[in-house]
Amino acid sequence: MPEIDICQYWPPWFREILDFQALCRTEGEELRVMAMFMARVRANLFVQTMDESTTADWEAIFHIVANPVTETLAFRRDRILNRLSMHPPFTLTFLYQRLDALFGPGNWEVEVDYPNYTLYIEAAVEDQQYFSEMSVTMDIIKPCHIVYISRPRVAASFLVSESIARTLGEYNYILGSWELGRLPFFSGDEEEVVKMAGQPSIQQAFLDQAAGFVANDIKSVRINGSIVITALSRSTVGNVASVGYRVLREQTEEVTQIELLDQAGTVLTSSAVYVPIAEETVAFRHAFIVKEGA
Repeated sequence: MPEIDICQYWPPWFREILDFQALCRTEGEELRVMAMFMARVRANLFVQTMDESTTADWEAIFHIVANPVTETLAFRRDRILNRLSMHPPFTLTFLYQRLDALFGPGNWEVEVDYPNYTLYIEAAVEDQQYFSEMSVTMDIIKPCHIVYISRPRVAASFLVSESIARTLGEYNYILGSWELGRLPFFSGDEEEVVKMAGQPSIQQAFLDQAAGFVANDIKSVRINGSIVITALSRSTVGNVASVGYRVLREQTEEVTQIELLDQAGTVLTSSAVYVPIAEETVAFRHAFIVKEGA
């Protein structure tokens, strides 16, 4: 807060007195502190901006045991905001809104198996805290006869673009006078771009074929830097390529890093995730979307 000068509001003859100057400085500091507390009160009216003390008060209301050492203030605010929104009726639309708030739009998919009373949520989770909050959320809003199963998901996208340029060619030698290795026989410089990369031109068939190449180029998966899995399932639907595999609980208790490798063992992608392996086996799926874009 900027310093508040009280003396500017007093008559000029008072400003020359040392006692009143000291009083101005004291009152100005008191007003600065009061303005700071007023700003804090205003910030504490909203969950997104409240301070740690107010956050702790809300956590006590919801019986949340927070860990300030490992949990950021931003996550604690998000958790309280999520709990405040838990008001019936609970619908699929409400669930979609909660998933958007926790993971972000486009980072999750929901599948409802009505005959088997099972709800699958496939989400990209990079933080243990948000994964745990999702589990608490589902325990609150789902009916008791519905089984909730979490599916880990890693999504990525590829942008493909095309540009066309007209090139002016030039022969560097005439017949019979070519000095081997000094200059290329023919050279060309880009003269004019006749089609910009931002102009759509790539057909859907090319995008579909590119997606198939992406899926087939992945030969193995490395979990947590040491566990290598080669039993992969691949599928391509249109311009979306999917690679799936399973991680056993006997291999690891949690997955924190996933690397996709090609035939030579080169790392193609590396993703930081958090997935506890609570069941005997957990299925993972990577989705790659190939689309046109500059």
